[in-house]
Amino acid sequence: MNQQSTQTELWTIMRLITWGADFFKKRNIASARLTMELLLAHVLKLNRFDLYLQFERPLNETELAKLREMVRRRANREPLQYITGEAPFYKRIFHVTPAVLIPRPETELLVEEALRRGASLRCLDIGTGSGCIGITVALERPETTVTAIDISPEALAIARQNAQQLGARNIDFHQIDLFDDERMRDLGSFDLIVANPPYIPTAEIGTLEPEVRDFEPHTALTDGDDGYRVHRRLAELFPLLCREGGNMFVELGYGQAATVRKLFERTPHRTITVLTDLDKIERILWVQK
Repeated sequence: MNQQSTQTELWTIMRLITWGADFFKKRNIASARLTMELLLAHVLKLNRFDLYLQFERPLNETELAKLREMVRRRANREPLQYITGEAPFYKRIFHVTPAVLIPRPETELLVEEALRRGASLRCLDIGTGSGCIGITVALERPETTVTAIDISPEALAIARQNAQQLGARNIDFHQIDLFDDERMRDLGSFDLIVANPPYIPTAEIGTLEPEVRDFEPHTALTDGDDGYRVHRRLAELFPLLCREGGNMFVELGYGQAATVRKLFERTPHRTITVLTDLDKIERILWVQK
């Protein structure tokens, strides 16, 4: 689908899907056909399934030019979510840019467990990023007041935009460094604390897929240390931030559960539980005070 060919040939939706699936497959892009469908749906402002109701529809040159650029970016391993500016999370669509981590399906488990097990009047979302966790809690629990913090002003701008677009009015955002004792103390205490901290060791960044390694913000991926620096800080802050009877839910990296559990065993707590995801991977640490 080069520029010269698009000027002389008729490129219909079906032809483009077939071409794109083959193009991406040859370049080892995961879910090649789905990727092309999603790019086409975005360009044409259609639901993906509606593409097949209009499969003989040709694209005009403006649409083809836009699609061509998006295909080029994806072939260079840029994440689909950054190309479209959208990422699904917990039945909603969140705006994302390279300033924020792309929401992961496994993080939905953290939200689900927090909503199911952690009734709250005040919730703290630590390292909010796109705001997907805190905003979801705010929307699912209108009676809860959510405070979301992040060190990145760029991430907070995206989170505020998502809150406004999704109609979350019971959430506020603050630029705070988790390691600033005074600012963290000033936040007060909470019934529910949720966090998806950076937990990839710095030494492992080079082993990640290009989509992650070359495009997602490293400050949201790694703690610049051994993968436990932020978990240690969360364990240290737990007695200060969590009210009596409150709950903290923290996402874990693969194989981290035992070490993080030991960190929290040194703090005043009632129960520590490790929750597994659908693949039986230890994914969430749940601490009750």
